[in-house]
Amino acid sequence: MSNIISEAVKLLQANQAIKAEALMRPYYPANVNNSQFLHLYALANSQSGEHSLGIDLLKKAISLHPKIAEYHHNLAAIYRLVGEFELSEEHYLTALKLKPDYAEAYFNYSATRKFKSDEPILAELEQQSARTDLSDQDRCFLGFAAGKIFNDAQEYDKAFAFYEMGNRYKGATFDIDRFRQDIDRIITVFTAERIRELAACGHQSRVPVFIVGMPRTGTTLVEQILSSHPEIHGAGELPDISSISGTMSQHASQKMDYPECVPYLPEKVFSGFADAYLRRLRTFDQSAARIVDKMPGNFLHLGLLAIMFPHAKVIHCRRHPLDTCLSCYFQRFRRGHEYSFELTHVGLYFREYERLMQHWLEVLPTTPFDLHYTDLVNQQEDVSRKLIEWTGMAWDDACLSFEDNSRPVTTASNWQVRRPMNRSGLDRWKNYDQYLDPLREALTGTSQSLN
Repeated sequence: MSNIISEAVKLLQANQAIKAEALMRPYYPANVNNSQFLHLYALANSQSGEHSLGIDLLKKAISLHPKIAEYHHNLAAIYRLVGEFELSEEHYLTALKLKPDYAEAYFNYSATRKFKSDEPILAELEQQSARTDLSDQDRCFLGFAAGKIFNDAQEYDKAFAFYEMGNRYKGATFDIDRFRQDIDRIITVFTAERIRELAACGHQSRVPVFIVGMPRTGTTLVEQILSSHPEIHGAGELPDISSISGTMSQHASQKMDYPECVPYLPEKVFSGFADAYLRRLRTFDQSAARIVDKMPGNFLHLGLLAIMFPHAKVIHCRRHPLDTCLSCYFQRFRRGHEYSFELTHVGLYFREYERLMQHWLEVLPTTPFDLHYTDLVNQQEDVSRKLIEWTGMAWDDACLSFEDNSRPVTTASNWQVRRPMNRSGLDRWKNYDQYLDPLREALTGTSQSLN
């Protein structure tokens, strides 16, 4: 059994939850009283989308061994995912009671609600962070946890110091020169003429809707509004388009990497990948008129998407540059986004993203719907109606009550999108103005402008 468990752990770590669940399923009847098995089987089920089964399995594991902090921590994580924030908080607190130095539990607990300045957890976080025996990973978790909670408590100097600590101990590296070259290559390949010519090979489906932009620009909120419509399904952040671009070079008549291989691909490759992607979307919902892929990083692939799906709708989410970049810096992304852990890097990345979006505006046959976060917050109904109209669907009042949408939300914004629209995300950068000169300089070449 230890071999099965270790193999399941490897699959879960590799983001292969469906394979892990399939591996473990035959052994479940013989392990209904094995808490370690139940714990991993719960994670495999939850990460495969079976959240209620994951909750039941973890409850059983806890009934067998109630004092294992990790079981409570992971049950709390699933409760948070499905919007059960009080139960989530209860189990995070139990995990911390059982293991007061559980840095990851502090980090995840910090995202369950808004904290006040008189709560004991502020002092606990300062005590834990001051320890000298912490691993870099724990310092990273504690830095982001304390940053979030001190920001909630409006102690902005402390919050920024902790966020700096969290980012520093993430140990991320980012090559801005290579990223600039990648943007140059995309711009060179995806001309207006090439997109127009190759779009004839694409799929005529209107089912896909793509939400793109920088992270932390309201993409989850926009998906939540769209998916509140009875005929629109939100599929979350799908890695498929990036994966497709990564395998295209295998089909080219000349050996070249993507995107240079695009002119050398047989026409059937574009329609074939489009068919495969549509089949993947239908695994989420078999009958929805529109299915939303809200992977923000698909802004890199708008030329490819215009070829594969000439009639698909694209929504480009934008937010004030300083708010966008600071929010990325304040977010401990689980994987990728290496640019986000240093203010200078996030600013330089933002400039390259803007450069590419400007190119798309010049060459795409259909201009994406431009949605500014500020407009959505200040004019919720007007912008929501235009958004639904853009997708080609009739208006439905449910789109104004997005906070009532019970679908699981897996991104960092899952607490915010369960609440009605509020203005707390606007002009957040002003609380940290004195620390933002490196970011301003990266964004504009000077530390004085951009207010």
